[in-house]
Amino acid sequence: MTAVPEPVVAVCSTFLGAVPDDLVTGLYLRGGLAFGEWVEGHSDVDFTATLGRRPTPEDVATLRTAHEEVAAAHGGSPYLDGTHVLVDDLRRPPQDCPDAPDVHMGTFSDAGRFDLSPVSWHELARHGVAVRGPAPDTLGIWTDDDVLRDFTLTNLDTYWRGQAAQCRANPAGASVPYACEWVVPGAARLDHLLVTGQQTAKSRAAWWGLTFYPEEFHRVLRESLAIREGAFGPQYADPLERARDVAAFATHVVAQWEPTTPSSPTGISASTRFPSGASGQAQAGS
Repeated sequence: MTAVPEPVVAVCSTFLGAVPDDLVTGLYLRGGLAFGEWVEGHSDVDFTATLGRRPTPEDVATLRTAHEEVAAAHGGSPYLDGTHVLVDDLRRPPQDCPDAPDVHMGTFSDAGRFDLSPVSWHELARHGVAVRGPAPDTLGIWTDDDVLRDFTLTNLDTYWRGQAAQCRANPAGASVPYACEWVVPGAARLDHLLVTGQQTAKSRAAWWGLTFYPEEFHRVLRESLAIREGAFGPQYADPLERARDVAAFATHVVAQWEPTTPSSPTGISASTRFPSGASGQAQAGS
């Protein structure tokens, strides 16, 4: 079982201590923690909570108050980010799940769709860590590798294509350390799934990238790891040079999965997207 770091235990204990056991029947960790990755000061606590019933307005108010207690006790160090659903919801595709109470960076929503995605369902099913409740692999959580792959391709073609364009258009914004830490491992994380068929955590994706991407991108990969976990010394004296490399890396990753047919809502068919520079490595798939 993945060891849970003390700051994570503290945040989870505050939340669980503020809710009735019959309301929150399970609390599961996802994200980097599910892969054994925790970088204090950089990682958040991604969770899925299972509820004993479809929440009433009173239940939603209880959840809101619980997250307010978490914020008061811990601030954003770390944030507790996630959603609250029924176990039955997890047994169906996430698009079939009704809107659910969620919280992101301290902001609570009575009914939202944050984290109702194939990424969350698959992380929980295959890597989730139980803080309260039965083991995730006993819950019968829905998975479909083809759907996960197509969702990842769409995310890359929309959100991450936009991030790459923004980095190119705004070098000053892309020059800050957080941009490198967010964009480089984030894009590599999606590429890792598409190439290997396996989900992973941010730092692990960057380390993988040092073995996968062309040498020209190794410096910015090392820089992302230097910022995120102090694995290397600083790689750049000029922040604008770093910004150019962040933009180039994101552009490169997106370009590996360019649309080739108009057969899906995003103009891309999962069966016809092929990385143009994957160095002969195996493609992801079910």
